Amino acid sequence: MTSAYTYRGYTIDVRCEHKVDASRSNAISCEDPFVGFVAIVQVRAAHPRSFCLAPIRLADEKGKPFVDGLDALRAGRSAGEIIVDDLLVDTGDEGSGVQR
Repeated sequence: MTSAYTYRGYTIDVRCEHKVDASRSNAISCEDPFVGFVAIVQVRAAHPRSFCLAPIRLADEKGKPFVDGLDALRAGRSAGEIIVDDLLVDTGDEGSGVQR
């Protein structure tokens, strides 16, 4: 699953990736590895010749893959919006008049 959102003059690309968490697998107890989803988030300026931040891989608050792909997409969008807000604060462009 892939989604793109426009937020305050930036484009937030969120990709949901299927993931197997081998760290949860224990060879001694023969447990199945935890299968879930991670969000890959990339923020770029809406203008074609502008910068693009490196992609960020997100898991849930415990560092494990999300159980549901939609949860991963929601978390990715939220993280992207936080990154944009931080970029605007750093550039002093908070009151640019761009709608949320």
